[in-house]
Amino acid sequence: MEFSVKSMDRACLAIVVVVSLVCGYISVSRAVKEKRLIEQENELLAKRTESLALAETRLQRLNWLLASTRSELGVLKESIPDSAKMGRLLKRLNTFVEARRVVLVSLQPLDPVPERLYTRIPLHLILQGSFVDVYRLLYDLETMGRAWVMEKMQITRPGIEQPCRVDLTASVFAR
Repeated sequence: MEFSVKSMDRACLAIVVVVSLVCGYISVSRAVKEKRLIEQENELLAKRTESLALAETRLQRLNWLLASTRSELGVLKESIPDSAKMGRLLKRLNTFVEARRVVLVSLQPLDPVPERLYTRIPLHLILQGSFVDVYRLLYDLETMGRAWVMEKMQITRPGIEQPCRVDLTASVFAR
């Protein structure tokens, strides 16, 4: 069998076409694999971005909760100070008594009672004045920003023309 130039050209042409097709297939399959990898990475990045945005939202919420808790803690620290600060307390009590036209007959601090987290300082007060003025004074004390607990109260009025007499035991607190 003799090979002719024509058949040799055909064989070479067939080899070139087959090699081109194989190289094209290999190139296309690599490109498809690369495209799939890029799509997977993009999906992964999208999921991570979404979870990052969710985490950021949660972090903002936690920061807001932390700030509100800090402000509540500040209010609590003001209502139960580190020391009794009795001078400031008595000065404010005197201001309220004068503003409400109530007579402070007696103020007697009782022995402090140590508790687990704070010290309770009972105060025994005797007040005289109209019922409305005494009521407003008690409201002022409860809303003054310092923790007051009214423990025992007795209101008497000897006669219709006489002012009310209030015998009150209240506690303030210190840490």
